[in-house]
Amino acid sequence: MPAQFHQVQTSSYITAIDISSSAQTIAIGDGNSMVFQYADREDFDVNPYSLPLVPPDIAQPQPTSFTEDASLSAVGMPYYTDQLLSVWPNTTVYEVGHRPALLDEDILKNIKTIDFVGYAPNPGNLHRNQVPRKKKMMTKRSVPKFRSEQERELLQSNHGLLDTDPVHHSGRRSSSVGDLHMTDPAVVMMPRYYQRVEIQYSKFGVDDFDFGYYNSTRYGGLETHIRNSYCNSFLQMLYFMTPLRMVAKSHIKTSCPKDNCLLCELGFLFRMLEDSKGQNCQATNFLRAFSTIPQANALGLFEPETPTRGLSYSLLMQNFTRFMMEQVHQEANVPAGNPLIFKPLIRKIVQVPSGETERLDIPSTMQQLFGLQTVSQSRCVDLLYPKKPTATKKVICGLPGILLINSGAANSDEAAVWRQNGPNNNNNNPKSPSTPEAAESEQANEEALPTLTSWLPERLGIRINNCELVIKALPAGKEIPPEFKESPEKCAIYELSATILQIQADEDLPHLVAQIKVPESDLEPDSKTPWYLFNDFLVHKIRPEEVLSFKGTWKTPAVIQYKRVNLDKLLDLSVLPSETDYSLLFKDLSIASEPNPDPRHEVLSTEEMPKKGMLVAIDAEFVALEQEETEIRSDGTKSLIRPSTLTLARVSVLRGDDGPKEGVPFIDDYISTTEPVVDYLTEFSGIVASDLDATRSRRTLVPLKVAYKKLRLLVDLGCIFIGHGLNKDFRIINLLVPPEQIIDTVDIYHIRNRQRKISLRFLAWHLLNQDIQLETHDSIEDSKTALTLYKKYIEYKNNGTFGQVLEDIYDAGHKSNWLKGIKEIKTTSNTDSHDEILSSLNLLPTGFWSSQ
Repeated sequence: MPAQFHQVQTSSYITAIDISSSAQTIAIGDGNSMVFQYADREDFDVNPYSLPLVPPDIAQPQPTSFTEDASLSAVGMPYYTDQLLSVWPNTTVYEVGHRPALLDEDILKNIKTIDFVGYAPNPGNLHRNQVPRKKKMMTKRSVPKFRSEQERELLQSNHGLLDTDPVHHSGRRSSSVGDLHMTDPAVVMMPRYYQRVEIQYSKFGVDDFDFGYYNSTRYGGLETHIRNSYCNSFLQMLYFMTPLRMVAKSHIKTSCPKDNCLLCELGFLFRMLEDSKGQNCQATNFLRAFSTIPQANALGLFEPETPTRGLSYSLLMQNFTRFMMEQVHQEANVPAGNPLIFKPLIRKIVQVPSGETERLDIPSTMQQLFGLQTVSQSRCVDLLYPKKPTATKKVICGLPGILLINSGAANSDEAAVWRQNGPNNNNNNPKSPSTPEAAESEQANEEALPTLTSWLPERLGIRINNCELVIKALPAGKEIPPEFKESPEKCAIYELSATILQIQADEDLPHLVAQIKVPESDLEPDSKTPWYLFNDFLVHKIRPEEVLSFKGTWKTPAVIQYKRVNLDKLLDLSVLPSETDYSLLFKDLSIASEPNPDPRHEVLSTEEMPKKGMLVAIDAEFVALEQEETEIRSDGTKSLIRPSTLTLARVSVLRGDDGPKEGVPFIDDYISTTEPVVDYLTEFSGIVASDLDATRSRRTLVPLKVAYKKLRLLVDLGCIFIGHGLNKDFRIINLLVPPEQIIDTVDIYHIRNRQRKISLRFLAWHLLNQDIQLETHDSIEDSKTALTLYKKYIEYKNNGTFGQVLEDIYDAGHKSNWLKGIKEIKTTSNTDSHDEILSSLNLLPTGFWSSQ
């Protein structure tokens, strides 16, 4: 076409011009800040998120000499990296699509041919250009359904809408000993329960995930959606060290002044695992305290945001083990003059060798459990001149109760030495049988059970021989040599009690698991094996063969633990602090520069010492440390990748028993945080930045450990907590409260076969004629409302009208679309949409209920 010109009707000059990526419209700007837009159609498309085109760099062609024998790939291919199609073998065959379906004989008989095309009626099961696929047999899901899906299906099945099919319901995964067939005694193939487990998120967050599917034991697992959760395996191993557990639990009974004390956090975590009874737990507070230690960051102990396949978790765990032992040793090695915290001597045996000058090093509690007992000896070099310098050395005088051994292997290649020996590889020369009958019996036993030997000894002995250590493997089931039966001051026999492994199969990311031999005091009744696998929140029984075999390349040892068989007899744990310090409940501590001189709470007096069964009302507010991560699928639906990270910002606890001080708060703590807050959630929490700043706050500002310990003391004293949506609050606080100590009004005012759970705001308006949460949330107001609702429930229950009252609440909610009374509250704006009002109420139309 001939060239065409169009004059832009502007009185100035052109300053900018741009064409849309769809090439359907053009925009021109002039010096008068006017924009002229032209399009070649009425309805044109514009992509507002398009990026400018970046042209590739022009590669200069390389001079190439071309002859008859030269390859074609040498010409004009500067970015050539892969083989060309011409070098592929001619025998390569690719199957594309399905083979065409054979037509039935009835169709072929009824074909009518016109010219050269045949026509036949379609029986209804044939589609153009499509071949019907064979239906796959329905198999059991490898991951559980969300709890909301299970409840919805259960409700529908109760109403006759669905057939109860056990294939669809996840239930609980069997925890019986299995997945180790006798044909694979070396465990070369990885059992399925070693695979990496991940939490799947629905729109209701992590609370909707069915953790019970992965654990049917009495031992609690640890969740993985927290940063640095690679420490879970080591924390589980520490928990089953009974002496260390007792030391940590006794430590939290004392008044520890350190804010981020890892020994305190271990004690709090161990108390949760004790009360879990198979329920999943999380080490949020421990990992948060761990992340605040500068030395850990300097040593590179923090897990990267996005792990890669090349990351060695084995090496990371070995470094973390050294750091933890040193850190906990320092925290347990407190001055003996402190009347509240002291360094008890729990070890009964300490041998002191003879010498000229001796000085016994006073061991800390951790040294008594994990360290070698040594004495320093100073000897004069020249006896003729005693004033000359002396030589000093340390002599071992006592063996540790627990051995923690780093494997030194960072990956599967470095762990090859561990695979040199193992099951079915008996390198020892067995003695010849004395009789043919004995030979036949021995051969029958070998055929029935595979020979199980391991480079890793199941039992070993250590003996002090003067200044040297003699270490020898002692096979299980055989007689102990006489030299290892001497006094416990010189000899010790150790048994394998735990291993931490790095697991990596195929193209998966590596992760850590713990294989732990549960002590008899904690063992489940009628358990056929003491060995359990702790794969984060998956807990499974395993066989000893899995622990001793390292034949599979998918397994890399990181840390090995041995425990002294007579450790309980060598320790006296009764000297540990047994009296709990409750003084924290009767103090009003604050780290704020200018705390409020007239607080809203009244601290408990010593006469109000909480007792078992005491009613307390509680509510908490939170702020966000990280926003949630979501993605938009191709079908337009929103998927939650990682929920927002919340932390406790305020907690209020009120007196709940009848009396003159009923409803008066005795705890109203604001919690300071050293981590950056991305959202104070002021609309829902009532928290502003100045409330958590020690230099500006006019509140009772305390560290997280102080607020947490107060709640921990109330739980241990047997108090009964009343609130609305307490399960989610306690989860974020990282506090596991036994169900018998929780009274949740969200469950009281709920009909079992209804999915909707009613918000505190609607209950207060309907039953109490109160308008709460007008502008923001107040934890004192919310906890007092929950307490009043509970007292109302008792009143309705006593006069027999609670059932009718509950039906009336649901009827009123349905008639008003759960918005009754809110129109009067939100008079300042008439633009709130239906979804916004629902959000302000924290009401969900179906499924799970939001915390407030």
